[in-house]
Amino acid sequence: MEIFFNETYNTLWTALSSIMGVVATTLAIFALLYSMRTYRKTMQVVHYGEIDKMYFEILKEALAKPHLVQQNIERSATQEVEYGIYAFIVWNFLESIYDRCVLDSELKKTWFPIIEAERKIHLVWIQESENRAKFKTEFLEFIDKGKFEVA
Repeated sequence: MEIFFNETYNTLWTALSSIMGVVATTLAIFALLYSMRTYRKTMQVVHYGEIDKMYFEILKEALAKPHLVQQNIERSATQEVEYGIYAFIVWNFLESIYDRCVLDSELKKTWFPIIEAERKIHLVWIQESENRAKFKTEFLEFIDKGKFEVA
């Protein structure tokens, strides 16, 4: 055993120790990057599930009150109030989806067709100046263009 602890091998052990330190640091960096990537993908799945759930709740409301999605109909005063609130909820949701699509282009494949479909139903509401003031300019320009191609 003394052969490994004499002065001749002292530099060898120091060199090996340094090399192992570099290897360990490199592995730790790769593990951190992998963990961050995995976390990001997991959060995308979780967020997608949350978005889907929110949209389902919006659709359930329309199912319970069909006048909320019918176009060119006469509504009572109460129904007009309900529609105004519902349309605001829909457009607010769509703006949130648009914001997420800007950050994650994969979402465009799923959500741009839905934005287009909801736009067809509620376009008149968002074209009113009092309602436009509630949304970001970039989102309004996106809606006004009506181009929902996935690039």
